[in-house]
Formats: sequence, C-alpha cells, structure tokens
Amino acid sequence: MRRVAYYIILTADGLYADPDGGLGHYDPAEDEHRFANDLIREPSDEFTGRRMYEVMDYWDELDVDDPATPEVEREYAERYRATRKHVISRGDPPLRPNAELVRGDPVDALRELKAGDGPDIHIGCGADLFASFAEAGLIDTYRWLVIPTALGSGQRLFASLRKPLDLQLTGTRTFSSGAVLLEYEPAGR
Repeated sequence: MRRVAYYIILTADGLYADPDGGLGHYDPAEDEHRFANDLIREPSDEFTGRRMYEVMDYWDELDVDDPATPEVEREYAERYRATRKHVISRGDPPLRPNAELVRGDPVDALRELKAGDGPDIHIGCGADLFASFAEAGLIDTYRWLVIPTALGSGQRLFASLRKPLDLQLTGTRTFSSGAVLLEYEPAGR
C-alpha cells in the first residue's frame, strides 16, 4: 500500500490562498524551496484539484533553459514535470503532458491509487477535497508550512471539515524566513 502525503503553505491565520485564490503573498526562501524540491525528488504521483493544477501551470511554463531562471526553480520544475498528475475536475480542463483526468468519486479514485504499489502519492488541493480525503482516512502525512504572514481574509483550509481532525506531531522545522513546518500523522496510527 502506498502512503499519501499532503503538503500546503498556510498563513499564520490558517489561510492557503487570498480571497481570489492567489498565492501572491508567498515568496519562498531558498531553504523552503529546497525542502519542497526534496519532497518530489523521486518521480511519483500527484492527486490534485483543478484549481491547484492551474496554479501549478507556472512550473510547466517556466523556461528552464533561461540562464536567469534560479537553479532551485529549475530543479523543482524538472521534478514537477516528471510527476504524474491525476487532476480532479467535473469538467474537461486542458491537460498538460503527464496528466490525466480523474473521473468519478475522487475519494474512491485516491483509495484505489493508494491500494497499489509505488512511491508516495502527494495531494495538492483546497479545503473541500482536503476535508474529503482527511475524513476518509486516506492521508498518512500532513505537512503544513506556516508562514509569518496573516492575510485576515481568504480561503481557509479547515473550513470544510465536518468533524475534528485528531493528529499527532511527528516533526517540526524552522526555516530562514521564520516559516515553520509542522508535520503530523493521524492520531492513533
């Protein structure tokens, strides 16, 4: 059975995006970027919502041959492009190379993918899908990078949970910017 990991950047007030769904408030320090690069060091699968998939267009469109592109970004882009994407959408969004559309119930689709063999599965999604996957018990590792910024309004990660999410802390790390990584597993596992 494969493990499922969820990693997202949160503001100090628990937001993962501004009111328009953007991430313009976040400019990662190099050590934060290197940490994210290491999460996808080996080719794997990413199970992602359509909006997050669209946000990640940046990595498919980045000119990795441009000498002005920072090495840390080039590295992430190359690893991201090698990652198989499973895109959850009710419509038919345009898909880039190495992506396929998830049809049917996303919880069932993730459960099926998890039941197979292979590397970790990474999840990239917003509050509604996050709550569905967490409540179904499909997430093995939660990683929240809490950045030293508060927006006051925006999209709250935990707004869609219908019941408490009981977790146990398994690790922390502080980055040069003052951001703190909180790593958890479901309590009782």
